[in-house]
Amino acid sequence: MKILAILLNPTIDQIYDIENFYIGGTFKVKKSIIYPVGKAISFSLGVSELNNEITVKVIACIGKDEIPIYSEFLISHRIDFEFVRIKGKTRSNKTINDPIKGTTTHIREKGFDLSDKDLESLTKKIKSNVKKHDICVFNGSVPPNIRSNIYFVLINMCKSKNAICALDSSDQALIEGIKSNPKIIKPNLLELSQILNDPKLNEIDFSNIKEAINVIIRKAKILLNNELEIILVTLGNKGAILISKNLILYGTVIVEKVIDTVGSGDSFLAGFVLNYIKNIDLENCFKCAIACGAANTLVPGPGIFNKKDVENLLKKVEITKIT
Repeated sequence: MKILAILLNPTIDQIYDIENFYIGGTFKVKKSIIYPVGKAISFSLGVSELNNEITVKVIACIGKDEIPIYSEFLISHRIDFEFVRIKGKTRSNKTINDPIKGTTTHIREKGFDLSDKDLESLTKKIKSNVKKHDICVFNGSVPPNIRSNIYFVLINMCKSKNAICALDSSDQALIEGIKSNPKIIKPNLLELSQILNDPKLNEIDFSNIKEAINVIIRKAKILLNNELEIILVTLGNKGAILISKNLILYGTVIVEKVIDTVGSGDSFLAGFVLNYIKNIDLENCFKCAIACGAANTLVPGPGIFNKKDVENLLKKVEITKIT
């Protein structure tokens, strides 16, 4: 039994600390860090930090020139991997953290194109790796030239081998991917509004938190069926919601000093999936997910956190059962 993290659109994350940042200015960078990641790798970093029992393996499309830096990074974090070598250049995403104003600015590139041969190679690698009862986690956006139903196709392939599938994506790739009925989905509020074609949902008023949570639950519940069993809705600093057939939970934890929020959703999913594959009950899976997502905000880097911070935050997570 293992966790496979599938990545089609990786990114070299460049994170800058710039004090009093504003549009149109010229600045000296106080600190900068480069991470060769992408959502599936950020997710895998969390799994690796939490456990030494269950294997996590990244299967990713990587630009040929960036393969050395990705290989070195994953080896240093004890994460297994197989790459599809792509002729194009791996995209670079920029994040600007302003420690004075407490703001975060993201600049996202589209990514390389994948050829039919690249996709065939990726599909073969996934098919040869996935086994019964494995969890296949499909993370992130897809390259601009790829058909939007790619996750639908890949998830159905993995399900045919009796694997459990989780999907964390956005836009049309998410909308089409959900039609394959993965067991677990993890949208944020914007992504949930895309799935439900309900733009107003992303503008929901949280001044009455109880009412807002009930509205989100009522709308999201219609997605559940015999195959799509767990919906995890992340709400940033407002917490998160777990929706399943027999259990609905709302959870929060207070983080006093947020440093970097990049990758918190990936850390959240890592905490949930790792416990789920160990057959931990859903409430404790959810509790660990919230603690991991929060722990990611305490240190810089996408999907990077300290296990000790997770253990401390677990004691502070507040869970409410919704009836």
